[in-house]
Amino acid sequence: MASESDGDDTGGGRGTSEAKKRKLRDSTVIDEGKYHPFTKTGYRRTYPDNFISDEYPVYVESQNKEERLGNRNPLQISRLFKNVKGIHERRRVNSSKITLIFKQAAAANDFLSHECLKEHNMRAYIPAASVERVGVVRYIPKEASNEELYAKLTADQEIIAVRRFLKKESGKLVPLTTISVTFVGTNLPQFIYLDNWRYRVYEYIPPVMQCYRCMKFNHSAKVCRNNQVCSKCSEGHSYKDCNSTELKCSNCGGDHLAISKACPIKLAKTEQNKKSFANVVKTSTKNNSFPPLPATTKLLKNSVIEIKPTTLKIDEIVKNEKLMNCLIKTLVSLGNSNSIKTTTHIRETLIKNLGTLNG
Repeated sequence: MASESDGDDTGGGRGTSEAKKRKLRDSTVIDEGKYHPFTKTGYRRTYPDNFISDEYPVYVESQNKEERLGNRNPLQISRLFKNVKGIHERRRVNSSKITLIFKQAAAANDFLSHECLKEHNMRAYIPAASVERVGVVRYIPKEASNEELYAKLTADQEIIAVRRFLKKESGKLVPLTTISVTFVGTNLPQFIYLDNWRYRVYEYIPPVMQCYRCMKFNHSAKVCRNNQVCSKCSEGHSYKDCNSTELKCSNCGGDHLAISKACPIKLAKTEQNKKSFANVVKTSTKNNSFPPLPATTKLLKNSVIEIKPTTLKIDEIVKNEKLMNCLIKTLVSLGNSNSIKTTTHIRETLIKNLGTLNG
């Protein structure tokens, strides 16, 4: 879904270290393709038209992993974007990344394909936390693939990604009944529906980021320049080369692995992460009026129909013959239907019929 990490422009993505990727490749998964995270085809993160905020950040980094854009002379960096319109501020994120702040959503979206990016071998993307939320849903049948779930799940907000949680048992990764669902928007829907079965959506609290090179927190091995530290004995070598029979955490000195969930320092970091994430969500919700997107409801066929807000008065609605016929058609359709009539189902039926007005 990160913290909701910043992710890249493919959406639904969550930053993963190379060490974690190696672990996945080395493990055996029951039907690996079935449980591979599924993301909406062709999705690219952008600011929606109805998104209202004080600022619209865009992350920029070099395509060359060895180049540290954030460490370059800021005056030199400014010259790279001299032909870009709408930039309000520039900020350093870390050694590899900078942020360009725009005041208009359209300007931020247009910059994603600006010619200067290709010219200077850079990539730009919108932070995931700015336009997406990840929710957790429990008790989902293990037999369903992520792609199948994506096709059948419905909610009041557009769904862009589904990922099954896995756990390791006897050297193999096995599926759990818990999934994460990525939605477009800055708020989570209260419920999600699978074949008319209602499931509650819970807030996703991302795990603490820990480097598998130096064992410290808040960064990944991909950007780490510290010395290698053994997760077993805390000495300066890889755990693969460790011959020690005694465990020693490099962070707290306790008799456990440095990656152990029981480490008191990691537990404290986890609690801090929960509080920080709650503040981020609260601030994000307060600073913009991006609603639960009733205009972009994800239908069973994964089609999204946008309905512009109407200011019609009641008498104007009554006089609108096409609109009245549409409402009557919806009521008749619902009355003749044997399916469970949830609020979501009623809304989807109405939106579908409203979509025919322009036909």
